[in-house]
Amino acid sequence: MTADIAEELSRLIAASEKRRVPVDDLLDGVLSRHPALVGAPELRSVMRTALQDLAAAGQVTLPAAGSATGWDRRAAPALPRWVAKTQRPAPRPPRTAPRVWPHALEEAGRIATRDDEIEILDRIAAWLRDNPDPGMVPVQERSAELFGDEKAIDTYAKGRLFTSGALSLDLLACYQPPLPFASQHVPGRGPTGLLVLENLATYTSFLTALRSMPAADRPDLHIGWGSGNGFVRSVLSVPFLHPEPRTMHYFGDIDVLGLQTAVGAAAAAAEHGLPRLRPAVPCYAYLLARREEWAMPDPSNRGAGTRHDELLRWIPEPHRSAVRDLFARRRRIPQERLGLDALRGDRGFWRALTFDHAS
Repeated sequence: MTADIAEELSRLIAASEKRRVPVDDLLDGVLSRHPALVGAPELRSVMRTALQDLAAAGQVTLPAAGSATGWDRRAAPALPRWVAKTQRPAPRPPRTAPRVWPHALEEAGRIATRDDEIEILDRIAAWLRDNPDPGMVPVQERSAELFGDEKAIDTYAKGRLFTSGALSLDLLACYQPPLPFASQHVPGRGPTGLLVLENLATYTSFLTALRSMPAADRPDLHIGWGSGNGFVRSVLSVPFLHPEPRTMHYFGDIDVLGLQTAVGAAAAAAEHGLPRLRPAVPCYAYLLARREEWAMPDPSNRGAGTRHDELLRWIPEPHRSAVRDLFARRRRIPQERLGLDALRGDRGFWRALTFDHAS
């Protein structure tokens, strides 16, 4: 009987999620399997002996013999109020030979120690073996191909295999697709250009005015909406325009944020081999001609006395000094001051917008 009870107790203890298992719980479990012991005078003796046997076998630990709270001494023999599972050290994994990774993954292999990292490298190694000369695709497509999840690489890119530089999108022959920007092509004369406007109202007015002109009198242009500083990222979608623009010009608010957008987009265009992003000089000149009338506080110009040399260099002389004066006084001119009436009413102004490489 004691051996049967000890076996049942061992099963109940192993099944418990608790580190310290109450003996009352064990007693209920034993009685449910051995109802004949209900009310039996030998029950406490059988339980005490079985628990001592498990403790001697190293499966459980009993409370200290002198513990005032660890033992139920209301009847003889005394029973422990709880038993603790014995924590055994996890078996040491067998030593394995160092993993040999393809040359492109050697650095990542030295970093990877976790199972999930090893699995990532295993998948990439197999893909590199089967695709020795892969074409560049958007990262979501490569992620679905490699890991069955289009968002997996975006998640892994935050981990140490990528942040250390051991893995990269270039290695996986993929890239983050650029954000698109709204644009429409209006056919006209001369080489195709691109004019990007910072704000939606100005984009709409430029597009409306350009369409109202005879094709023989208007420049051949893509009119684009940069959507504020989003153009710093969406400029990279310019190669998808058709026909391909030979020149790129930008017109935004004359304020710190507007020029930060222009300078940031120009830097991104230069880095990726796109045409140089130039200021639409006639547009800025129109605003500056009435700067004293139209100037207003610039909330994006937060620091009095801040130097804005890098931003000002994007504006060509003779207009640079006027913009410098506005910035010094922490003033701005919104591009919406160049509105639809002015665009429709002055054809000479539009003839000035012949966007060639000299502008």
